[in-house]
Amino acid sequence: MGRTPAWESAYRDYFVARQRSLMRTAYAVLGSWPAAEDAVQTAFTQLYVHWPRIQPGAVDTYARRTVVHACFRMAKQRGRETATGRLPDRPVPGPEGGLERLDLMDALAGLSPRDRAVVALRFLDDLPVAEVARVLDLPEGTVKSRTARALDRLHVVLAPPQTTEGNTHDH
Repeated sequence: MGRTPAWESAYRDYFVARQRSLMRTAYAVLGSWPAAEDAVQTAFTQLYVHWPRIQPGAVDTYARRTVVHACFRMAKQRGRETATGRLPDRPVPGPEGGLERLDLMDALAGLSPRDRAVVALRFLDDLPVAEVARVLDLPEGTVKSRTARALDRLHVVLAPPQTTEGNTHDH
Protein backbone atom coordinates (compact mmCIF):
# COMPACT_ATOMS: atom_id res chain seq x y z
CA MET A 1 0.00 0.00 0.00
CA GLY A 2 1.18 3.50 -0.85
CA ARG A 3 1.36 6.37 1.56
CA THR A 4 -1.27 9.05 1.59
CA PRO A 5 -0.09 12.41 0.28
CA ALA A 6 0.79 14.94 2.98
CA TRP A 7 -1.81 17.43 1.67
CA GLU A 8 -4.68 14.95 2.04
CA SER A 9 -5.13 15.75 5.72
CA ALA A 10 -5.63 19.44 4.89
CA TYR A 11 -8.14 18.44 2.20
CA ARG A 12 -10.10 16.27 4.67
CA ASP A 13 -10.12 19.09 7.24
CA TYR A 14 -11.40 21.50 4.60
CA PHE A 15 -14.10 19.04 3.55
CA VAL A 16 -15.33 18.66 7.13
CA ALA A 17 -15.27 22.42 7.72
CA ARG A 18 -16.94 23.56 4.47
CA GLN A 19 -19.21 20.77 3.23
CA ARG A 20 -22.36 22.06 5.00
CA SER A 21 -21.86 25.62 3.82
CA LEU A 22 -21.32 24.53 0.22
CA MET A 23 -24.38 22.25 0.45
CA ARG A 24 -26.49 25.20 1.61
CA THR A 25 -25.28 27.30 -1.33
CA ALA A 26 -25.91 24.49 -3.83
CA TYR A 27 -29.39 23.92 -2.38
CA ALA A 28 -30.21 27.61 -2.76
CA VAL A 29 -29.19 27.44 -6.42
CA LEU A 30 -30.80 24.08 -7.26
CA GLY A 31 -33.71 23.83 -4.81
CA SER A 32 -33.11 20.13 -4.24
CA TRP A 33 -31.04 18.42 -1.55
CA PRO A 34 -30.14 15.40 -3.72
CA ALA A 35 -29.05 17.69 -6.57
CA ALA A 36 -27.10 19.88 -4.13
CA GLU A 37 -25.38 16.79 -2.77
CA ASP A 38 -24.41 15.73 -6.31
CA ALA A 39 -23.04 19.21 -7.10
CA VAL A 40 -20.98 19.34 -3.89
CA GLN A 41 -19.67 15.80 -4.42
CA THR A 42 -18.61 16.75 -7.95
CA ALA A 43 -16.93 19.89 -6.64
CA PHE A 44 -15.04 18.06 -3.89
CA THR A 45 -13.87 15.46 -6.39
CA GLN A 46 -12.45 18.22 -8.58
CA LEU A 47 -11.05 19.96 -5.51
CA TYR A 48 -9.25 16.75 -4.50
CA VAL A 49 -7.70 16.35 -7.96
CA HIS A 50 -6.46 19.96 -8.03
CA TRP A 51 -5.74 20.45 -4.30
CA PRO A 52 -1.93 20.33 -4.50
CA ARG A 53 -1.95 23.15 -7.09
CA ILE A 54 -4.50 25.45 -5.39
CA GLN A 55 -3.02 28.38 -3.49
CA PRO A 56 -4.06 28.19 0.19
CA GLY A 57 -5.75 31.61 0.09
CA ALA A 58 -7.75 30.68 -3.01
CA VAL A 59 -9.34 27.44 -1.78
CA ASP A 60 -12.71 28.98 -0.79
CA THR A 61 -13.06 30.84 -4.08
CA TYR A 62 -12.09 27.73 -6.06
CA ALA A 63 -14.49 25.53 -4.07
CA ARG A 64 -17.42 27.96 -4.41
CA ARG A 65 -16.74 28.48 -8.12
CA THR A 66 -16.61 24.72 -8.69
CA VAL A 67 -19.88 24.15 -6.77
CA VAL A 68 -21.70 26.98 -8.53
CA HIS A 69 -20.57 25.84 -11.98
CA ALA A 70 -21.62 22.27 -11.15
CA CYS A 71 -25.02 23.71 -10.17
CA PHE A 72 -25.26 25.62 -13.46
CA ARG A 73 -24.49 22.45 -15.45
CA MET A 74 -27.07 20.48 -13.49
CA ALA A 75 -29.71 23.21 -13.85
CA LYS A 76 -29.09 23.31 -17.60
CA GLN A 77 -29.45 19.51 -17.81
CA ARG A 78 -32.69 19.65 -15.87
CA GLY A 79 -34.05 22.17 -18.33
CA ARG A 80 -36.98 24.23 -17.24
CA GLU A 81 -38.05 22.02 -14.34
CA THR A 82 -39.21 23.79 -11.26
CA ALA A 83 -36.24 24.35 -8.96
CA THR A 84 -37.98 22.85 -5.94
CA GLY A 85 -38.80 19.54 -7.59
CA ARG A 86 -42.24 19.57 -5.97
CA LEU A 87 -45.56 21.26 -6.48
CA PRO A 88 -46.15 24.19 -4.16
CA ASP A 89 -48.53 23.44 -1.33
CA ARG A 90 -50.77 26.47 -1.02
CA PRO A 91 -53.17 26.78 1.90
CA VAL A 92 -56.74 27.80 1.16
CA PRO A 93 -57.66 31.11 2.82
CA GLY A 94 -59.78 30.55 5.87
CA PRO A 95 -63.10 32.22 6.65
CA GLU A 96 -61.23 35.20 8.10
CA GLY A 97 -59.45 35.73 4.77
CA GLY A 98 -56.03 34.40 5.85
CA LEU A 99 -53.12 35.10 3.52
CA GLU A 100 -51.31 32.40 1.58
CA ARG A 101 -47.76 31.69 2.69
CA LEU A 102 -45.03 31.43 0.06
CA ASP A 103 -41.88 29.52 0.83
CA LEU A 104 -38.56 31.26 0.13
CA MET A 105 -37.37 28.32 -1.99
CA ASP A 106 -40.50 28.64 -4.13
CA ALA A 107 -39.68 32.33 -4.59
CA LEU A 108 -36.05 31.56 -5.45
CA ALA A 109 -37.29 29.03 -8.02
CA GLY A 110 -38.59 31.97 -10.02
CA LEU A 111 -35.05 33.29 -10.48
CA SER A 112 -32.50 32.05 -13.00
CA PRO A 113 -29.78 29.75 -11.63
CA ARG A 114 -27.23 32.58 -11.98
CA ASP A 115 -29.43 35.00 -10.04
CA ARG A 116 -30.02 32.34 -7.34
CA ALA A 117 -26.24 31.89 -7.13
CA VAL A 118 -25.72 35.64 -6.70
CA VAL A 119 -28.35 35.77 -3.93
CA ALA A 120 -26.93 32.65 -2.22
CA LEU A 121 -23.34 33.86 -2.31
CA ARG A 122 -24.19 37.42 -1.24
CA PHE A 123 -26.70 36.65 1.51
CA LEU A 124 -26.29 33.03 2.63
CA ASP A 125 -22.50 33.00 2.40
CA ASP A 126 -22.30 36.73 3.27
CA LEU A 127 -19.69 37.41 0.59
CA PRO A 128 -18.80 40.92 -0.56
CA VAL A 129 -19.57 41.90 -4.16
CA ALA A 130 -15.89 41.56 -5.15
CA GLU A 131 -15.71 37.94 -3.95
CA VAL A 132 -19.00 37.01 -5.66
CA ALA A 133 -17.58 38.53 -8.84
CA ARG A 134 -14.46 36.35 -8.50
CA VAL A 135 -16.46 33.20 -7.81
CA LEU A 136 -18.84 33.76 -10.74
CA ASP A 137 -16.20 35.29 -13.00
CA LEU A 138 -18.36 38.38 -13.57
CA PRO A 139 -17.67 42.11 -13.39
CA GLU A 140 -18.62 43.65 -10.03
CA GLY A 141 -21.19 45.88 -11.74
CA THR A 142 -22.93 42.81 -13.13
CA VAL A 143 -23.05 41.25 -9.66
CA LYS A 144 -24.60 44.47 -8.29
CA SER A 145 -27.21 44.69 -11.05
CA ARG A 146 -28.08 40.96 -10.79
CA THR A 147 -28.40 41.33 -7.01
CA ALA A 148 -30.72 44.33 -7.33
CA ARG A 149 -32.84 42.68 -10.03
CA ALA A 150 -33.11 39.40 -8.07
CA LEU A 151 -34.03 41.19 -4.84
CA ASP A 152 -36.67 43.24 -6.67
CA ARG A 153 -38.21 40.03 -8.04
CA LEU A 154 -38.10 38.33 -4.64
CA HIS A 155 -39.68 41.38 -3.02
CA VAL A 156 -42.57 41.31 -5.51
CA VAL A 157 -43.14 37.59 -4.98
CA LEU A 158 -42.71 37.58 -1.19
CA ALA A 159 -44.53 40.85 -0.41
CA PRO A 160 -47.87 40.29 1.29
CA PRO A 161 -50.77 40.91 -1.08
CA GLN A 162 -52.37 44.29 -0.74
CA THR A 163 -56.05 44.11 0.05
CA THR A 164 -58.57 46.82 -0.48
CA GLU A 165 -61.07 45.37 1.98
CA GLY A 166 -61.55 47.61 4.98
CA ASN A 167 -59.66 50.45 3.32
CA THR A 168 -62.74 52.30 2.13
CA HIS A 169 -63.31 55.75 3.44
CA ASP A 170 -66.75 57.28 3.96
CA HIS A 171 -66.85 60.87 2.87
